[in-house]
Amino acid sequence: MTISLPGLDAVLVTDEATLTACARDYGRVVHRMPSAVLRPAAVRDVVEALRSCGDQALPVAARGQGHSTAGQAQVESGLVIDMSTLDDIGPIQDGRMRVQAGATWRQVLSRTVPLGWSPPVVTGYTGLSVGGTLSMGGIGAASFRRGPQVDNVLALQVVTGEGQLMTCSSSEHPELFSAVLGGVGQYGVIVEATLALTPVAPRARYHLLGYDDADAFFADLRTLTTRDRVDGLYGQVLPSAQGGWSYLLHVVEFYSSTSSDSALLAGLRSAPGARTVMDLDTLAFSTVVDEQLEALGLTHLPRVWRDVFLPGSRIEAFVADALAELAAEELGPAGFVLLFPIRNAARPCALRLPEEEQVVLFDICTSGSPEDPDYVPTQLHEARSMYERARALGGTLYPIGSTPLTTEDWRTHYGSGYQALRTAKEHYDPAIVLTPGAEIF
Repeated sequence: MTISLPGLDAVLVTDEATLTACARDYGRVVHRMPSAVLRPAAVRDVVEALRSCGDQALPVAARGQGHSTAGQAQVESGLVIDMSTLDDIGPIQDGRMRVQAGATWRQVLSRTVPLGWSPPVVTGYTGLSVGGTLSMGGIGAASFRRGPQVDNVLALQVVTGEGQLMTCSSSEHPELFSAVLGGVGQYGVIVEATLALTPVAPRARYHLLGYDDADAFFADLRTLTTRDRVDGLYGQVLPSAQGGWSYLLHVVEFYSSTSSDSALLAGLRSAPGARTVMDLDTLAFSTVVDEQLEALGLTHLPRVWRDVFLPGSRIEAFVADALAELAAEELGPAGFVLLFPIRNAARPCALRLPEEEQVVLFDICTSGSPEDPDYVPTQLHEARSMYERARALGGTLYPIGSTPLTTEDWRTHYGSGYQALRTAKEHYDPAIVLTPGAEIF
């Protein structure tokens, strides 16, 4: 199919290398070949492109950094909009900042942290785009206190499936605002976000607390969520040298001049010999995960990512069962197991969380060989099985992952909120051209 979008300042790219790159994502599992890739020079290019695609019933997907794992930002024989060219970052005014959707969180932090400000929640890997994570939910080390990133957005500029540029917030077009945040790109393309900011100190004290005992690990995880001095917190599970699993808590406190470990770590059950502490400047701390992932250099490997939100009251038993079934070898050279505690406030957005005040995101990311034909089907089966077990306990799916869902699964996932989202889809994307890869509608 040939795509023509005359009269735009954008660059329309159709060379094989670019199309091939946009036919894959971080998972290297799903491959959908677009007909063209648009690199917009301005928001009006997105407006005109979506207007034209809507008129032609041509499928279109916005792509930030392509960090999903199941083709969410891919489109077969349609148009991919490369949002990375829309990356302007405005000045800080009254504790807020306007940011174009293609900017990465790393770019945002490099602008805000030297001035003593930060978004309340930042993803662990900061090379992700602002629009991309807000379309999914956005979870980070500060989510235990501040919730997902979508809870900290003040307003959006969105281009609907009909090519209409709209500003929305909790008070202006609130039904669009609530549908787009965490809405997997179904109702409009985010082109700009107004972000709330919070003051941040210039230094970070970063603690790594090791455990051989799961009970102690979970007890300390719960304790640390209640300590005011903790600014960031998440857990990691690692293969143990003695077999089985070991556990690690990542804990950070931001400070200006002096900081004492005694109150922060008092009463915790990790052994003093299993504790490591690093003092970093805040911006350097924010990119620790970036450096670790980029140093691996294993982006060519296929990955299957199992991501579920679980009620906090069910997390210990669920993780124990999952780890009992997981072989360390399944993680491969680039896999990991993570847990993020999340404060669950009532929110008018499409991100669906379990109905408890404290929930946990449980991630198992495996990696395999491109030459292994059994890796992907085997791991997708395991991802689906884990999701079904989570759902039976009141858990929900985090849609960045690889778990395949049917339209009926999505209806169950959204529960009583499904009809409102269906209505939003019919109103803002009546031709059903936006982000078909998720197969929600």
